Amino acid sequence: MTIQNAINFIRQTQHDHDLRSKLVKADTSQIRQKILDQNDLIFTPEEFEEAYSLTLFKCQHQEDADALMALRMWWIMLYRSPDPGVTSP
Repeated sequence: MTIQNAINFIRQTQHDHDLRSKLVKADTSQIRQKILDQNDLIFTPEEFEEAYSLTLFKCQHQEDADALMALRMWWIMLYRSPDPGVTSP
């Protein structure tokens, strides 16, 4: 797992709507992880946050920063979404 993988994930999901669609349509977190593994996009939440910060720092235009912030929110919501049938305590 590396920060570079997380940076690659950010870059890919900004432009690859098919990958984003697959991740959204995945029924469970295990399926989402398998999709990431198949695309060599293995990273931890901490590595994602570091990659996000590095990428945000390099943004030269407000529109790029806004798009990156929206991508981060999308990923956090997707990553934290519970699997079907799992109840919260």
